[in-house]
Amino acid sequence: MQHTRALAMTRSFQRQIRMARALTQQEQEQCVNAVCRFIQNASAPGLNFEKLGGGPRSNLWSIRASRELRILLAEGATHFVFVNAGHHDVMYDWARRRQHFVDLASETLAEFHLTVPDNPIALRRSPTASATGDPPPAADEPSSSSAPLPTTEIGDFTTDSPGVEELFQRVFRGGFEEWQLFLHPDQKPLVSRHWSGPARIRGAAGAGKTVIGLHRLAELARRYPNDRLLFTTYSRSLADLLALRFRNLPMAPANVEFLNIDRIAFKYDKQRWADFNLVNQAFDSACSEFIVNSPLERIEKEYLREEIERVIKGNGLQNLEEYLSVERLGRKRSFPQSIRKLVWELSELWTRKLTEQNVVSYPDRKIRARDAVQKLSQPPYRCVIVDEAQDMTLVEMQLVRALVAGDPGNPVPDNGILILDDPAQRIYAGGYRIRRAGLDISGRAHLLKRNYRNVPSVFRAAKSVRGNVLVTLDNEDDRSILDAELAFPQLEDDRPILALVDTKGEIPYLRNQLQEIATARTFTPNEVAVFLKHNQQVDATRNFLENNGIPCAHLTRDGFAGNGIRVGTYDRARGLEFRAVFLPRLGASQFPLGSADTAQPPSQTDPNQHMEWRLLELARLYIAMTRAREHLVLIADEEPCDEIRTTLGDEIVLRDFRGQTYAPPNRFT
Repeated sequence: MQHTRALAMTRSFQRQIRMARALTQQEQEQCVNAVCRFIQNASAPGLNFEKLGGGPRSNLWSIRASRELRILLAEGATHFVFVNAGHHDVMYDWARRRQHFVDLASETLAEFHLTVPDNPIALRRSPTASATGDPPPAADEPSSSSAPLPTTEIGDFTTDSPGVEELFQRVFRGGFEEWQLFLHPDQKPLVSRHWSGPARIRGAAGAGKTVIGLHRLAELARRYPNDRLLFTTYSRSLADLLALRFRNLPMAPANVEFLNIDRIAFKYDKQRWADFNLVNQAFDSACSEFIVNSPLERIEKEYLREEIERVIKGNGLQNLEEYLSVERLGRKRSFPQSIRKLVWELSELWTRKLTEQNVVSYPDRKIRARDAVQKLSQPPYRCVIVDEAQDMTLVEMQLVRALVAGDPGNPVPDNGILILDDPAQRIYAGGYRIRRAGLDISGRAHLLKRNYRNVPSVFRAAKSVRGNVLVTLDNEDDRSILDAELAFPQLEDDRPILALVDTKGEIPYLRNQLQEIATARTFTPNEVAVFLKHNQQVDATRNFLENNGIPCAHLTRDGFAGNGIRVGTYDRARGLEFRAVFLPRLGASQFPLGSADTAQPPSQTDPNQHMEWRLLELARLYIAMTRAREHLVLIADEEPCDEIRTTLGDEIVLRDFRGQTYAPPNRFT
């Protein structure tokens, strides 16, 4: 009669082994091969299946994945459990510190169970030379006091079963959601650190700011179990998606909220919310009355609106004198005092028109919410974590401060505020000085210097296209954010591609590429994203793909709608990560600035204003490019802009597909 033995793995093993931040792709493959060989034949040559230690409680065993890699298993009464994997010296030191014993009763097991033929004790290798000399346990003698593990048998085991290897490939390489929560060991001190006031963590795209923020939120929620904690950011869709990601943390605390800054303002100012259409109509009406035949007529209306919403309202300015003296952070076009006076009058006229219709704009609502929270007798939250803080306004950061401190004269409590930002990812006009928000981070500022998300060629390409000029500088050393160290190994064939196609051939080419991915099963649909500049482009692309049998999940302000390939705008890409990203519509007439972006031709636009908008669009593209972990494809049906063209050959590979046609795909599965 053949005995069987169950295999399982701990949750911590599952997270670690599949994270490219912990093991390289080649090392992952070596671990997959070793585990599959172990399942087929535990005594196979080269595995060196052996017990570690020789004490009465020792239950750790090791298998060899390569000369440098070891996989550790703990033996229970009727099962083996994979508990750790990594480099030889690290694994053996880990085992020695635990006296070669893992208490399986205290471990959380992953949703993975497999029953295989047992390897007789006689075939297992003897203890290593470092063992104490105690003999291995007998076959009927449990080596651990833990209770037997309930298992789910997966059919009849055969040594050549392709399903086993596929299962382990998913275990080792899949689980993108868990990869997005992996905390690098170097970053763990930032999660548990005590800060005697507000603190800030800065870092380039892919440096792990958001992951640190989520883990710290859980840590603080456990530290202050009787208080409420808040995670906020600029985007509603990002706040909702991060809330779902947070719930995947082991034993995620419940005393937390995820609200974007607009919903916070709505929560503390419950009067009639902004009607976007009425706000737009009031602005257009004010412009029609005021700027005709005035010096403001030579300035784009959108630029004037940004000036009012992001500079005047965003700084909470109360009178003309304050506006005349304010530092217009991030604004490249110079506004002399005569122009500022006219802009102030336009702002007042717009406000009067809104008041006549009993409508409050978003910036005004945030001012009112800030003032209301500052007057509360008790601040509503113990701690607040602010992600993507580079795009907040001064008023919004003052509102954040009030959420934990109340009156501006009150100090921020210990661990009260953590600011996560990256000046290279600013995509909205304006800016703020952190001290003006009443936040002193002296001695509590940390810079993340390593990129853990992207293969080197993807990050270098994104950085080269974006350039080193930042729209807003809080400190002169902000540019150093882009000088990130790269944690991934470089591969020969992973450089991003610019696909140059025939006119109107971008989306058919995209369809063809997605079909090839589906056929080869290179990536799962939730690991692939398509980002475009405008909502109109998103709608047209999504409709085309779905009409050709490729399901899409639309990234909206409320999160993903539907299932399939993720499709959204650059602005919605922040905070997200994918294995493959496609970026169509990158011809020079559409990007960085196309006809839909400005009412005036470039020759009639102020050069500094044009440069400001161009830099913001390049920052948006930088965000979209850095969402790709390993596979990035740019697509254009004409010559791209200078910033992309200058990277060709060095950071981006040009592939010319002009003259080729693409057959409609089969159903996408």
